Amino acid sequence: MPTTFIGILLGLGLMIFAIIETAKHAAHIEQLTLTELYLNFPAFLLVFGGTIASSLIAHQFSHIIRSIKAFFIIFIRGEFDFIKSINEICDFATTYAQNGISGLESKMKNYRQDNMVRDGVNMIINGYKQDEIRRALEVNLHRKYDREMLEYYVFRTMGRTAPAFGMVGTLVGMIFMLQKINDPTKIGPFLSVALVATFYGLILAWLVFNPMSNKLQHQAELNLRIGRLEIDGVMYILEKQHPVYIKDQLSYFIPPSLRRKLFKETKK
Repeated sequence: MPTTFIGILLGLGLMIFAIIETAKHAAHIEQLTLTELYLNFPAFLLVFGGTIASSLIAHQFSHIIRSIKAFFIIFIRGEFDFIKSINEICDFATTYAQNGISGLESKMKNYRQDNMVRDGVNMIINGYKQDEIRRALEVNLHRKYDREMLEYYVFRTMGRTAPAFGMVGTLVGMIFMLQKINDPTKIGPFLSVALVATFYGLILAWLVFNPMSNKLQHQAELNLRIGRLEIDGVMYILEKQHPVYIKDQLSYFIPPSLRRKLFKETKK
């Protein structure tokens, strides 16, 4: 079943559910405690579920699944070790200069990283020309960047949509509030319940979805920079450049503090 149709049905279903549950709350609103006012499950379900429904309409289901996985991976992903990567490139260049293709084949048996360096060195072993290697790696890098940006777009959609569904929840609550407009003593409690949905929408948007979308965008841009470093490194391996030259050229990809550490290790 198309995700667009599912998203529309889910969104409409959640709004109907929110209206019914809000009516139940309205029946005993004066008995609600402070905790019950803030922990309003129907309002949260409308905002969060509505945001998911809107995302299903705007994006493919596979993109949403990728984004959810990226959300959890963010918490366990470590910092990229630029110095280690540059040193590995230098080791490959030295091995290739001293032992040729056979040296690279031997070294690749123990190389477990899944990156551009691995792909590029395998192409060198297989006899690809320099322009063929660069073109293939560039295409691969940009496709990877496009895939990672899809995760950013999904969370950006969620960040933009959550406050809107918070407003929908508020409007639902205010409709019930206006029924009691002749009784001023009930307007305040009804308004407090109505505003909870807006509260959820703003919290989800500005504490979760928007910050996460920015983080995913920054990660995609960082991976793009890492990929360009690795592609240049593969070219230096193919050219059998000296490790000092390689470090000097690749040092422009990293912050000044890491450059000092990189060249400090070289002097040792």
